[in-house]
Amino acid sequence: MLLKSKNIAYLGVLLALNQVFIVLSSIIKTNTLLLFSLAALMIGIVIVDFGAKSGVLFYIASSILGFFLTTNQVEIVTYILFFGMYSIVKYVIEKAAFPMKYAKIFELTTKFLFFNLVALCIYFLLREFAVIKLYWWLILVAEISFVVYDYAFSIFINYYITKIKPKLKR
Repeated sequence: MLLKSKNIAYLGVLLALNQVFIVLSSIIKTNTLLLFSLAALMIGIVIVDFGAKSGVLFYIASSILGFFLTTNQVEIVTYILFFGMYSIVKYVIEKAAFPMKYAKIFELTTKFLFFNLVALCIYFLLREFAVIKLYWWLILVAEISFVVYDYAFSIFINYYITKIKPKLKR
């Protein structure tokens, strides 16, 4: 894929912004998940503008840089396994579901399956580094938070496509 210099510069700015959010997540402890969410939105923008392959490469670059730039390698696991990857998974699921008769049911089912599998992986991985007590209400809060995150992510991407992208001169 040949990219114009404007596109390469644009991708560089998005990656820098992505890394600012990731580094800030290790500095500002109270907003880690929000900052990871904002970092993941940069991957969504890359997918919208340049396609899924570029999004995957951007995710890999952001994960590697984030791992080395952040001060807390345990927290970055959450970004690498869920937030960064979810931008790509969301795109693939919604693209696959588009022509289906029951697209919303398929989307919700597969997204929840992905979320729960990744949450289990993160739980078992982080349990090796810290004592984690799991309560039923915590699982419920996580599920509700995931629905809110998915909805907010969709709203932002749609806003980007309709309002911001047309104003960019690239």
